[in-house]
Amino acid sequence: MKDHILIHGLEFYAAIGVSDAERRVGQRLRADLTLAVDLRLAGASDDLADTISYAEVAERVVALAGAQADSLLERMATRITEALLAEFPVDEVRLRLTKVPPPMALAVAEAGVEIVRRPAPEDGDE
Repeated sequence: MKDHILIHGLEFYAAIGVSDAERRVGQRLRADLTLAVDLRLAGASDDLADTISYAEVAERVVALAGAQADSLLERMATRITEALLAEFPVDEVRLRLTKVPPPMALAVAEAGVEIVRRPAPEDGDE
């Protein structure tokens, strides 16, 4: 499948960081998502019911990020991708999650992680 829904540049604040001070203050994050999904039906029908709402996905990402204070972007990204796979009919989620800017002594525009997750195979699937 070559179809993708793209949501890039979603910015929000979340409680994340290794130190209590980082989590207390929160940090600005940017999420770039690519969702692999079959868009042929929506392309033919022109009906929102036949696709995934970008707004719903974006709202869910922000809600998940704010649901708990994580120490690492790796953990937050894993929680978000696992939830999106469980809640939306997608074949793959690619999430780039970055701190903008990261709390570093060096001048860095952003630092983060990118993970790709697919649904776990069901029993009997290879």
